Amino acid sequence: MKMNILVTLNSGYIKPLAVMLNSLLSSNTNRDFRVFVAHSSLTEQDFCYLKKHVPMQRCELVNIRVPAAMFSDAPVLERLPKETYYRLFAAQLLPREINRVLYLDPDLVVVHPIDRLYRLDFKGNLFAAASHQFGPMQWLNRTRLHMPEGSRYINAGVMLMNLELLREVQDVQAVFDYIQENRKKLYLLDQDILNGMYGGSILPVDALLYNLDDRYLLNHNLLTRPSRHVDMEWVAKNVVIVHYCGKSKPWKADYKGRLGCFYERYSGCVEEDETKQGRIQPVVSIA
Repeated sequence: MKMNILVTLNSGYIKPLAVMLNSLLSSNTNRDFRVFVAHSSLTEQDFCYLKKHVPMQRCELVNIRVPAAMFSDAPVLERLPKETYYRLFAAQLLPREINRVLYLDPDLVVVHPIDRLYRLDFKGNLFAAASHQFGPMQWLNRTRLHMPEGSRYINAGVMLMNLELLREVQDVQAVFDYIQENRKKLYLLDQDILNGMYGGSILPVDALLYNLDDRYLLNHNLLTRPSRHVDMEWVAKNVVIVHYCGKSKPWKADYKGRLGCFYERYSGCVEEDETKQGRIQPVVSIA
């Protein structure tokens, strides 16, 4: 049975997506995938590029074209355009026979099998995702978004989605109403919406394993006791997904993080001269 993956993007992120999909296939050699590509503007040339640079024997690409006007009034940022909102409505956009899907940002690589993450028991929750934030920032975001006590503000770049339950309980109009009522405090747009509306129904997973970025690695080692510190040997052996959040990307010349070696492992599918000149701009990139 194929594992279901969801990505959302515009043409500016086609090449990093090719790297991500190559990493997914390379690290899960005994699995086949159905990749739903939700977008409003990708061209036939964009899909041809993916088919040329990603082995298609185990990867079925499904073109999900979203009406461009769907989020025409929603706030956007330079590195967080309207495509970031599409994952909010995965339950409506994807076929009804799909009961779960793993959403993955294009700016990440998969370095070990995802079976345990993909098959998690939701335990009645709508989502499963990891948090990148520690103490004070957790409190600030819970307060800012009026999240339930005890909930954790999560990073939405890696997110297992319970589509079956979402179809039962999600009120589409309530999402649009929330955007209009809170647009001035949606600093991270749909990630804030997900946390603000559904923060009490998100199953936490370990960021060290399933959504590790450079900043979280640094903060983990700074803010935890020495016995819990992790080094690059531990990362290489244990981490399933490495995520390049924010503005610092390993395909840019100014990248200074420690985790770029994992991107380089899979980047041979992308032309070196294009990825290193800084012309690729992030689309779904949550800080």
